[in-house]
Amino acid sequence: MLCQRWPFLRGRDAIPRHFLKDDFAQSLAAYGPWITTRDGWEMKANMGGDYTSQVLKLFGELEPLTKAFLLQHLGPRGVFLDIGANVGYFSLLLARHQPQSRVFAFEPNPAISTLLADSIERGGLGDRLSLHTFAASDSVGSVSFRVEGDNSGHSRLVGGPESAASAEQTLQVETVRLDDWLPPQLGGRQIQVVKIDVEGAELRVLRGMEKLLAQHRPALVVEAYDEHLAEFGDSCASLRSWLKAAGYVEEAFLGGNLHLVHRDAR
Repeated sequence: MLCQRWPFLRGRDAIPRHFLKDDFAQSLAAYGPWITTRDGWEMKANMGGDYTSQVLKLFGELEPLTKAFLLQHLGPRGVFLDIGANVGYFSLLLARHQPQSRVFAFEPNPAISTLLADSIERGGLGDRLSLHTFAASDSVGSVSFRVEGDNSGHSRLVGGPESAASAEQTLQVETVRLDDWLPPQLGGRQIQVVKIDVEGAELRVLRGMEKLLAQHRPALVVEAYDEHLAEFGDSCASLRSWLKAAGYVEEAFLGGNLHLVHRDAR
């Protein structure tokens, strides 16, 4: 589509927010679930009015500055953790960028994770990209997960009774601590970069992988919005404080994402 040739970062977000409010959104659905990204490979998107998938259909990519940061920090045979993968754009991108790497994608929303599974199969990426449908957190068990129909990217763990009451749909999902679950899966590889986009539960994920962060010192992309974090009793200030104490230095805050590197890995 024409917007995939859009050369400017400024103004891009306004395009989908304007057009997806009217019949133009329905015309995008006519293109079908399979889209060709700006980099020329195929992936499966949501057929509904889902915001994330519509942006992919318009531009063929997500968050160019985050994309560049992730690509910069994943080297040969490295490991990328995509926590809150959604339809898996970043997982698919990095698995193609570094064929000898390992990518772990975590997406507990079943309606969305099935799309990523289809993209992995079509791309023949199963040897390097694994999909996991549990939620990373700071405890082991199960929690309520709220599903958002209009924007799958806003689906998230339930942080409190108000969140549960306002949800369109909830389901139970398994939770794991990555400090416990991940080490046997690594096969001696180094975790080089991690993206965490879990709509407010970012500190729960980080607390559950504190040992891994200290050992591997990966670069991080962490979403940070006060209104989302508040649902879990946190804030951007408390998130930044925790990351600083863990040895991380903030390189940029772009589009709601903290870009960080460990002070001993610079």
